[in-house]
Amino acid sequence: MEFRALRASEMDAWFDHCAAVFNQTNDFEASRQYFMNHWYNDPWRERHGILVAVDAGEILSTVRVFHRRIYLAGDVFTMGGIGEVSTKAAYRRRGLSGRLLEMAITYMDAEGMDFSMLATGTPGHYSRFGWEEVTTYWKQAEISPLQCGDIRLLRLQEPEELQQIMNLYELYSSRLNGAIVRDRWDYWQDWVRTEITRGWFAQGRGRGWALRESGEIKAYLVAAWDLGSDTLFVNDFASRDDEAQSFSKLIRHAVWSLGDGRPAKVLFPAAVASDFPTELQARDGLMVRVNNEEAWKRLPQASLQEVFHGSSGGDGSTSKLVSWGIDGY
Repeated sequence: MEFRALRASEMDAWFDHCAAVFNQTNDFEASRQYFMNHWYNDPWRERHGILVAVDAGEILSTVRVFHRRIYLAGDVFTMGGIGEVSTKAAYRRRGLSGRLLEMAITYMDAEGMDFSMLATGTPGHYSRFGWEEVTTYWKQAEISPLQCGDIRLLRLQEPEELQQIMNLYELYSSRLNGAIVRDRWDYWQDWVRTEITRGWFAQGRGRGWALRESGEIKAYLVAAWDLGSDTLFVNDFASRDDEAQSFSKLIRHAVWSLGDGRPAKVLFPAAVASDFPTELQARDGLMVRVNNEEAWKRLPQASLQEVFHGSSGGDGSTSKLVSWGIDGY
């Protein structure tokens, strides 16, 4: 058994492995395209960040470290996103992914990554290696559709509009905690444009819209139906001012655009200001690891929960934590 970084000649085999193990929609080709998108559309991709357990030339297990930076407490930190954690069924419970996670920690130390983040339904597996759960807070509202004449689909292929959107995203998300720094055009043109449509999911429908005022983009929003449910998720949002009013216009237009004329259940991060009657939901699954103790000392609060939520009061409705779905890995 070999535990090592993926070789260039093994990329196709790695796509096949990930597609076969996950394959949420029982569509191998669509599943494979998903992982190909996440590789080729990622401008920060690094093959040495793909760690594999290989036996007799067959990939049995893998972990990928995504190179990212995040906004946190008014500063920017490096972050290793853990994704593509997968082991073939016949080889599970043998410690393969655990060994690869230990290698990922060593890799992140060598690359100078301050934090690591991941999303999981099995937190106990990762807590053994130093990741801690951080609750995310969401607001749920029932929202009626309403077409707005000042809103149209995003045009990220147009340089002037893309620059406005990038500036707006930085202005808005840099005030929050946990959002990915998106300062490359190719990330927006390749990753973000692909993720908006969710085209690899047979049942997934998503779009992005811009709210314009006096020829300038005032706010934008990306939303998509959650796979296999009747919930519309807000996967990205930014606003220059009048946040609650802009969000109201955009999300009602989104329900009109993607819906069937009836009100829809909508879920969006608690950090987004809203005038709708909402129900606050706490969700588990996000985990964070401190890789760099010196970077941690630069932060004011005493716990990961406090740092990422931006307060020590424990009130989820005031949380500044966002993990935009558009950046999911």
